[in-house]
Amino acid sequence: MAEVRKRRGRIQLHLDTDERAALLMIVEQLAPSLGQVRRTVPVAYDDPEFQAEYDRWVRPEVERSREADLDVIRDCIGSGEDVTVLTEEQALAWARGLNLLRVTAGGLMGVEEDGWEQQADDALRRSPEFRVLLALGLIQEELIAVLEG
Repeated sequence: MAEVRKRRGRIQLHLDTDERAALLMIVEQLAPSLGQVRRTVPVAYDDPEFQAEYDRWVRPEVERSREADLDVIRDCIGSGEDVTVLTEEQALAWARGLNLLRVTAGGLMGVEEDGWEQQADDALRRSPEFRVLLALGLIQEELIAVLEG
């Protein structure tokens, strides 16, 4: 299982070949839905006119920032190394990118708010989408723990 450690002040991400392949597949499947799934679209205003102006000026930067975070993930996965040493900046990009992917996956599953997992039925818990959310969440949780510690 993917693992994040901090050794001698350096953040190490451990992913074997299969984990890298699976994670890359998840990134490539979910990335096109960023900005399409409702929870991934930043809403700043209730007024449609103000929101349109916000989208015109801010959304391109939000999208560039998201893509940059996903590129960091892709680059690390593409290194072909089982252990990747991450800078703090790269680890933060991973945490943000994984969060975006989790929100996208949840949105595609119809998740609209926190706490949904308590009402999830057995069929949903056995679905591949649920496993994707768990896997992304575990890696993200480990990254955050290492960054905080």
